Amino acid sequence: MYVEEMLMGTLKLAEAIVNGLQDALSHAYLPAIRSVYLSGSYCRGDWLDCSSDLDVGVIIRGADNSLIERDIQWLQNTLEELKGTRAFPSHCPGGIDFSTSPESALPKTQEEATVPTPYSLFSTTMFDLYAHHILLYGDELNRVLPPCPNPAKAAGPWLAMLDKRVETMEPTHPKAMFLAYKAATAAQLHFGEMTLNKYRILELYQEHVPDFEGKEFGERVIRNYLGSFYPERPPMGFSGAECAEFVRKLWELVRS
Repeated sequence: MYVEEMLMGTLKLAEAIVNGLQDALSHAYLPAIRSVYLSGSYCRGDWLDCSSDLDVGVIIRGADNSLIERDIQWLQNTLEELKGTRAFPSHCPGGIDFSTSPESALPKTQEEATVPTPYSLFSTTMFDLYAHHILLYGDELNRVLPPCPNPAKAAGPWLAMLDKRVETMEPTHPKAMFLAYKAATAAQLHFGEMTLNKYRILELYQEHVPDFEGKEFGERVIRNYLGSFYPERPPMGFSGAECAEFVRKLWELVRS
């Protein structure tokens, strides 16, 4: 059964889950939830059968904890029922990246959104969220979030934050390579085009990011990350020291 589903493509599995979730939410009453939305590759159109996950985001109202727990549990149970025994070959365990954000933690102004966060969806890459999301329940995101910051200007601070994060990681930490990929994306946004399209990231990185010592390593990171196939062939584990050095050099390039 798993082989048959893989042959028909994981995007069709994602579509089936989304359709089921839309139907369930159309009959739901979730007072603790302000918005439920999809983002990422499914909405952007650069889905990879080999590694993409389904990004489901939730914005929580300032309700009491019992209501929040109940409504979040309902959403998680509904997703699990819709997914069943099926699985995406994804870097995210189970293939569904389910994230929650209290509305109190969201940026209120464009200036606040310029400050980088580990979850760049509400800062540097907010432009992509605005352009590529599907609202499933509640308030439209443009009523919840401020205008997005200029990604070319916000990419520098995001890269500086990535530099600090990767420096503190253990040398064998599996997320070091992932942060190196994010750093290459940040550099492309700074020097190049306003897009997160994974089909074009290597071309854009090569074209727009100036030559520097380590640029070829960035190309290897991009090919490694996007060419992986979960779970049989995950990305090659570049050393944390290599990734940290790459991110540091990119940050130096951007601020020079």
